[in-house]
Amino acid sequence: MRGKDKGGVILYPGCVSLNKYPGIVRSAIEVLKFLGVEFRFPTNMLCCSRPLERIGVLKEEYTNALAYFNLTRLMDNPSSVIVVCNGCYLSFRRALEVNELRSSYGVEAECSHIAEVIWRNRHELASQAKVKLNKLRVAVHVGCHYLYYPHGDIIKSEDGEDILEDIALTLNAEVVDYGEKRTCCGGTMVKWFRNVTFAIAREKLKSIVESDANVILTMCPYCLRTFNRAQQRLRGLKEIERVIPVIHVSQLVALALGFDPVKIAGLHMQMPNQELERLCQALTS
Repeated sequence: MRGKDKGGVILYPGCVSLNKYPGIVRSAIEVLKFLGVEFRFPTNMLCCSRPLERIGVLKEEYTNALAYFNLTRLMDNPSSVIVVCNGCYLSFRRALEVNELRSSYGVEAECSHIAEVIWRNRHELASQAKVKLNKLRVAVHVGCHYLYYPHGDIIKSEDGEDILEDIALTLNAEVVDYGEKRTCCGGTMVKWFRNVTFAIAREKLKSIVESDANVILTMCPYCLRTFNRAQQRLRGLKEIERVIPVIHVSQLVALALGFDPVKIAGLHMQMPNQELERLCQALTS
C-alpha cells in the first residue's frame, strides 16, 4: 500500500504518533480497513512542519511550501489526505486553502482528520463494536488546532458538545464534564513560555481529576504527549495519586472493535502498567 499510483487516499501518520505512539497509527489503519477505505502511505516521511513553526524555526510561507512538497513529491498528489494529528491537520488544511499554490502545483487534495472519518461512520462502528465501553468515564479534549481552527469549517457536534463527545457517546461511554474542557493542553505555548506549558496542563489535569474521569480522550498525539509528561511530573510532586490514561480517538475505536490493547493500540507505550491493567479491566467488566 505504499505510494504506487497518483490520486487515491493517503494516510499520513505524522511525526509524534509514528515515533512516539505508533499504536495510534496502527489503530487508525485497522479502523480504516474495517470501514473499507483503500489507502496508502507516503513514499517517505517528512514532517508536516507544524512543530518547526511552533518553536519559531519556520515562517508560515515555508510551512506551506513544505506541505506542498509532501503532497506532490512524497504522496504523488493524492485526492485525499487523512491525518491523525491536529497539528498536521492545521498545516495541510491551511496550505490547501492557498489557491495560488494549489493551481501552481496542480493539487486537488482535501485533508480530513481520522476523527472526522470516525465521526461520519460512528453509528456503523458502534453497531459492530465487540467491547463495551460503558465503564469508561471519558474526559474529552479536542485540542486547539481543531476546536479553534481559524481557516475553515470543522465538524459541529450532534449528540454532545463536540466531535469527540459524539463519538464517545455513540460508543456508549460516559462523558464527564469539567471546568477546563475548552482550554489548551499547554503544548502550543512552548515557543514563547516553556514553563507556562506545565502550568496550563496542571490546571486542566486537576479539573479532570475532580471530574472522576478514568480516561482522557484526545485526537492529537501532541496533546496526548503533553498530558502524559505533565501527569508524570505531577505524580512526582505528589500532587496526584495516579495517572489517568490518555488515549487517542483511533485507539478508542480500535478497542471498541475488539483489537488488542497492546499489539494494535500500543497502550503499553503511553501509560504505566498499573493503569493499563485498570483500563483493560474496565473494558472487560
